Amino acid sequence: MFNGVLNRIKDGFREYTKSILIMIIIGVILFFVLVIFIKWKIPMWKGKYSEKLVYNKMLKLSDEYVIFNDLLFESNGRSTQVDHVVVSPYGVFVIETKGYKGWIFGGENSEYWTQTIYKSKHQFYNPIKQNEGHVRFLRYLLRCSVNIPFIPIVVFNNAADLKVHIENHIVVNRCDLTWAISEYKTPVLDKATIDWIIKTIQQNHIVANKENLKRHKYNAKIQQYKSRNLISQGICPRCGGQLILRQGKFSSFYGCSNFPKCKFILKCYYNDIQMINYL
Repeated sequence: MFNGVLNRIKDGFREYTKSILIMIIIGVILFFVLVIFIKWKIPMWKGKYSEKLVYNKMLKLSDEYVIFNDLLFESNGRSTQVDHVVVSPYGVFVIETKGYKGWIFGGENSEYWTQTIYKSKHQFYNPIKQNEGHVRFLRYLLRCSVNIPFIPIVVFNNAADLKVHIENHIVVNRCDLTWAISEYKTPVLDKATIDWIIKTIQQNHIVANKENLKRHKYNAKIQQYKSRNLISQGICPRCGGQLILRQGKFSSFYGCSNFPKCKFILKCYYNDIQMINYL
């Protein structure tokens, strides 16, 4: 009888140990799934948080500035997402927000900029060129008899140390955003035109919900695929011209045959073309 009791205790202990082991394995799997999910979501969370901080900063502007946030537009199977648009008597400000910190290197015509934090480097598409695409869409949407001035601005976090070479564009930290906007002091748009711009934006943008954002990302990937396919054939994805290998001051690059009308370039690294995403 004693042996039977001892065996039952051993069997119970084995079952208990087995259950604990299964729980540990499940916990470890869930932990790694959670880590992967957080790493996947962090860039989006940072971006949304940075956009919120920029919006709060712009709330300090006077009532003559009308602010739109997180605008999503669709046209002919393509979509465009704009972080902020500010409509005012002094022009239409088109603002691209970047939540990067650390040293930021780049130039107006560079395809990529570089973020450096200690010895870690990360490349991202030139936000000036990205914002130019937003301006082109808005210029098309808001075409009318009045020449509407668009002022593109790229805004980085205050923790970013901007070591960029800029002459003809505005790139600032968030703390300097309202100053950059207030530098435009000459009224160029009357009330009727401002009201029309506001109404047109309100009527044409779509809600940036989960489904629409998913479609926007899909459209962006399709456009990127088409662009890369054209590049592989030596065709400029912007204007349809031929890509010609040229020798720059520091490296080789492919430029459009329609330069200077089209300023599209592809830099070459180790005999490979550096593909870009212009969306």
